[in-house]
Amino acid sequence: MIRDYWDLSGPFGLAVRASLRILQFVLSVVVIGLYAASLASWDPSTEIRRTTWIFALVPAVLSILTSAYHCLATVTHAVWCLWDFSLAVLWAALCGTSTSILVGGEDGVSVRGGLRSRLAAGAWISGIIMVFYVLNTLHACVWCCASRKFTRTTDRRSKIGMESLPERQAETA
Repeated sequence: MIRDYWDLSGPFGLAVRASLRILQFVLSVVVIGLYAASLASWDPSTEIRRTTWIFALVPAVLSILTSAYHCLATVTHAVWCLWDFSLAVLWAALCGTSTSILVGGEDGVSVRGGLRSRLAAGAWISGIIMVFYVLNTLHACVWCCASRKFTRTTDRRSKIGMESLPERQAETA
């Protein structure tokens, strides 16, 4: 098990973490583009509400900020597991909401045309990003538990070695 946060290899290496964050960043920008294009070309005569499209911008912006922060700074605190899980829940909500509008329409009004294709693409991408955030959460939890176990084991060995040191010196004298 790798203990160093900046180690480049292995399942907990920098390459795995950076790849997930970069994919989340890029896909979040794509989601913003899809939903913002729908909002920009919104037909006010339709009876479909804009709330889903506006909500889509919230997890996307939070994901962009989170991914940028993770790529620029070292994040080794366990609280980030909770933040990643919260973002996974937001992406799951967006994916579910978008899919329910695609399948059943909204208030009896079905989505058609370019709006439908952008919504379908946004729903798929939201699901993929949600999976990435669940993977990030699991990855961070496992890394955190492994590094804490390693630290405890190292501390315990140091204490055992220090306690037995005076006894050994007394025996040799």
